[in-house]
Amino acid sequence: MDGRMCVFLFFIFRENAFRNTIAHVMDASRAESTVKKYKHAIATWEVWCRLNRVNSKEAVHEDIARYFIHMFNDNAPYSRIETAFFAIKWHFNCCPKTCMNNPCETRFLQLLMDGLKRLLAKPADNRKEPITADNLRSIIDKFNQDNLKDLRLCTMMLVAYAGFLRYDELSNIKVCDIELCDSHVKIFIEKSKTDQLREGAWVIIGATGKSTCPVAMLRRYMECAGFIDLDISQYLFTSITMLKSQNKYVVRSRKLSYSRCREILKEALGEIGLDASKFGVHSLRAGGASAAAAFGVPDRLFKRHGRWKSDSSKDRYVKETMSNKLLVSMNLGI
Repeated sequence: MDGRMCVFLFFIFRENAFRNTIAHVMDASRAESTVKKYKHAIATWEVWCRLNRVNSKEAVHEDIARYFIHMFNDNAPYSRIETAFFAIKWHFNCCPKTCMNNPCETRFLQLLMDGLKRLLAKPADNRKEPITADNLRSIIDKFNQDNLKDLRLCTMMLVAYAGFLRYDELSNIKVCDIELCDSHVKIFIEKSKTDQLREGAWVIIGATGKSTCPVAMLRRYMECAGFIDLDISQYLFTSITMLKSQNKYVVRSRKLSYSRCREILKEALGEIGLDASKFGVHSLRAGGASAAAAFGVPDRLFKRHGRWKSDSSKDRYVKETMSNKLLVSMNLGI
């Protein structure tokens, strides 16, 4: 191999390494789940481009419009078309050659998306009912907490309610993320839906001294589970199994799945006489938020505790009580 060929291969290697690094950094601009969804949408778009002899890297807004109309005629839901729009837009923004003249930024495509939304979008409020403090007290009274299974249920519900936790935040808590004190517990949330920069956040939950105290229940659960060493990286809420030889439950290594978490939550709510179909795992976050709003917790603390970025996102979780609704007209001076 002569010198010129070596130099040529060196530059090719360096260029490929640069492109791979750029792609890796660009992927980090969005959450992992978002990037995965976008890449799937882009792959589908590129298949359509090949079938219709369109260069996906040089597509113009007319090509993208044809693709969306194809999806519309194929009875695709608006959510899928919207995902395709944002995925293709992100795809062009990540390329230095097309980011300044992104075809998705045209007014034509914006109007097309508005029209598709009006035709296809069917707004539906599928939000579940919030779980109340009275519901939690009933569950604590119902389950005797003499075994690991009951303690896991009670601890999960109290911690998620008091910490305004989503399932992903709750299920990813590890023992080493916890700092237990007499007056409170600090839980480090490594990543969450609104934490795009993955900086993490500390959630502080105070001890109440009541039967529903999340700090006391957490301490009991950790002792029962054998989580004495707070430095271990074991998931806090795991699947459990019954050891028949010892007639007791023991923790396993894998974290509790969403389907199982929802299942045991609904079973518990059914046990206290509630219609379980009206509730979900998110009902705990909504319940804690609604209780805080009713108590008059300042918005700044409210948003920080729940890790919300905007007032509109926060307000969607709050279900106002009748007494709070009456406050509006009762304080009009008439």
